[in-house]
Amino acid sequence: MVAVAKKEDWAPDWATHPGEHLAEYLEDRGWSQAEFSRLADMSPKHVSTIINGTNPVTADTALKLERVLGLKASIWAGLQAKWDLYEAKAVNHQALADADEVLSRFPIKELKDRGVLPATNDNGRLLSSLLEFFAVGSPHAFGARWANLAVHHRQSKAFETSQYHVAAWLLLGEKKARGMNLPAFDAEKFANAVLEIRKLTTSEPETFYPRMVDLCGSAGVALVLEKPISKTCLFGSARWFEGDRAIIQMSLRMKSNDHFWWTFFHEAAHITLHKGRAFADDKGGEGDGVEDEADSWAEEILVGRARFAAFRKTNPRSEFAVKAFAQQIGIHPGIIAGMLQHCGAIPYRNLNGLKVRYDWND
Repeated sequence: MVAVAKKEDWAPDWATHPGEHLAEYLEDRGWSQAEFSRLADMSPKHVSTIINGTNPVTADTALKLERVLGLKASIWAGLQAKWDLYEAKAVNHQALADADEVLSRFPIKELKDRGVLPATNDNGRLLSSLLEFFAVGSPHAFGARWANLAVHHRQSKAFETSQYHVAAWLLLGEKKARGMNLPAFDAEKFANAVLEIRKLTTSEPETFYPRMVDLCGSAGVALVLEKPISKTCLFGSARWFEGDRAIIQMSLRMKSNDHFWWTFFHEAAHITLHKGRAFADDKGGEGDGVEDEADSWAEEILVGRARFAAFRKTNPRSEFAVKAFAQQIGIHPGIIAGMLQHCGAIPYRNLNGLKVRYDWND
């Protein structure tokens, strides 16, 4: 049996503005807009804008049209309601299409997993939550948000990255930092904190990390560990928020202690040397003037540049030599092994047994 749709179930996917019907009525009666406006006690401009579809037929206007033209006000109001619904559907359809395109730029699944976005497939809700997370009024303002972050991004040329994913990772850290209720930045306290933190490199994570957070926090610096996300290859970031508070954000991307400690002291260098500026550093990112300054500062704090240069001249190749030097200066030997690899003194495959692997504690 063939199912026949009831008449009331059918609805056209089009509509016309009541102004078109008004124009037809005036044409049929041979009236100009000026003549009709006088009869209806409406301004010529008002009549013109209704006919042009830029003004709606209000309830008051519908009553006037009924009196002059004889077509009931409810019909005019119904035509306007159908037009409004048609317009709303068109806007909503475009908004959903736009939402799908906008959401495709961002790490939506990862932001859901981290509790930033709701666990829903409703694109409208997702887009609204994403706008709130980025603190922007519309998708058009995402570019302004990126500019507002003003990040000096030492970007890797070997890996493809997305500024939308990078911005999301940075804002995940900023969200945590804003919840720490930090005092204003104190340069002297932070300098002392860095020296105290250096003493912790030989400790276990459950000992050193809470202490690092406390020491940095007392100086007005939020230390945040945030898991890496797709389409980024960030090691760390240093930047400022709320004017006089700083963030050191780290991804633990390489999960070895030499990378962890070098990243911390490199970002601490940016906070110390480049106050007010924002930095994000990729794996394999190319150096420049400010990054070289940060590297030099980190090397000086960790080992002493002259002392490390002298040690390199001894052509160290054994675990024994590296351990002895590390014990002499009071830091973990894995850091020394990583520095020797980075400067080309030893191959990357050598002395990795001196390093300690860190992992996320879920």
